[in-house]
Amino acid sequence: MAGLKDGDDFKDGEFFKSPALLKLVSMWVGFGGMALFFLLRFVMPDQAGAMGYSWLFAVIFFVSLAVGGLFWTLLHHSSNSGWGTVIRRLMEHLGALIPLTLILGLPLLISGFGFRDALWEWFPQREAVLASANEAAAQEKDAYVVERQAVIADAEAAVEQAKKDLADVAAPSPGHRAHLEKNIRTLEAKAAKLAEEDLSPEGAHATLVDKHFQHDEALLFAKRGYLNEGFFWGRQIFYFLALTGIALVLRKWSVRLDHDGDPKWFRWMRRGSCGFLPLYATAWTFLVFDWLMALDYSWFSTMWGVYLFAGAALNSMGVLVLLVTGLRKAGYLKNVVTMEHYHLMGKLMLAFVIFWAYVAFSQFFLIWYANITEETKFYLTRNTEFWNVYTITFLVIGHFFVPFTVLLMQEWKKLPLILSGVAVWNLLMHALDLYWIIIPERGPSLTAHLGADKIAMTIPGAWAFDILAFVSVAGIFSFFLLKQLSSTSLFPCRDPRLDESLNVVN
Repeated sequence: MAGLKDGDDFKDGEFFKSPALLKLVSMWVGFGGMALFFLLRFVMPDQAGAMGYSWLFAVIFFVSLAVGGLFWTLLHHSSNSGWGTVIRRLMEHLGALIPLTLILGLPLLISGFGFRDALWEWFPQREAVLASANEAAAQEKDAYVVERQAVIADAEAAVEQAKKDLADVAAPSPGHRAHLEKNIRTLEAKAAKLAEEDLSPEGAHATLVDKHFQHDEALLFAKRGYLNEGFFWGRQIFYFLALTGIALVLRKWSVRLDHDGDPKWFRWMRRGSCGFLPLYATAWTFLVFDWLMALDYSWFSTMWGVYLFAGAALNSMGVLVLLVTGLRKAGYLKNVVTMEHYHLMGKLMLAFVIFWAYVAFSQFFLIWYANITEETKFYLTRNTEFWNVYTITFLVIGHFFVPFTVLLMQEWKKLPLILSGVAVWNLLMHALDLYWIIIPERGPSLTAHLGADKIAMTIPGAWAFDILAFVSVAGIFSFFLLKQLSSTSLFPCRDPRLDESLNVVN
């Protein structure tokens, strides 16, 4: 058809030249801010706990954007989408920053920085209760072994007595015999079970440790199979390898397709993405369980993973809108990205605004209706003092009603300026959402040791650490994103679906 664009005309791609000044500013703001942040951490050791929450807030915000970029890449391939081909490379660039953001989170996980135990209280609590349990077990194990041996001997004696009782009955009736034989089998089973107990010094010690652990911290004991340091580090390695591996493999195949045009890379990306999606979903879900939900290990929500996923997907699409707009303003992508692409990105933003609100309300409604203490404590904390006004203003009105109203307008979704404004607004609300998840835990957690009457909802002055941490991570993220943008063509120039994307109409 006349007027259609031909993908062959764009086979050489389009390359971005990063503004040197912008990269330099990003680098100095990012690395300089991070150096200042950690300098303050060691100069002000009494503020280490508060600063840990600040760093978690900053890191998880940018982790969510990178993971969201990976989601859109996976969805693009697994659904065989054509429209988004021209912006897929930007999705890949976001996903490729996953290892960077996870590495920035390492100080949170390493106990030497003083952040880990302040954030995830189950670490010090578990360590303390195990130390106490080991001490008690060491004192009690000898007496315990003697006691248990006596119990086993009594059980074996009871079996012999039951057998003697049966033998002493001269001519028992069938019913009486059956009753006595059943009693013997019951006593034998009890004696055999008791005899299975390991009464070696090591076995007795382990049994007593579990006994004291369960008595002192029943909930933590029940979750000990998951909440232990060895398994925790195993999961962190899994998250890093899974999310990083998926992102870098897909990007590698995409770049190779640019270089040689071999369709096998296209097929591999499609097939691989279908297989990678469950792995991606598992890694992201348990990452936010470990990093965010475990801030209070006694609280739980089965909707937590999808709630955080909805925010990540929505706001990574907002970053894509801003990247496209910025590049077009700088003179790039003008011949490949049209207002139809903006319209489609706007529709996806609208869909995820609604999806996020649906999940957020469903989580709140189900917890409110069930009224279980372990669940409602999350919302009770966030309904205390000014957090209640914060919730209604920023999450209910700001995160849902404002962008929902604007994005309903079809023509507005085709206007880059308006759509970019909504993207900035959504990113701000996403930051405030994560702030609402993390920061209300800071005051009660760090002041709990002072007594119930002295627990504070906030830590005075800690907001300065929040801003410094966020600006620092933002600078580092921006610096490496600029490097990514200039490393390859801005769009997949030899993808078989390029023609469809260039001429998309919706």
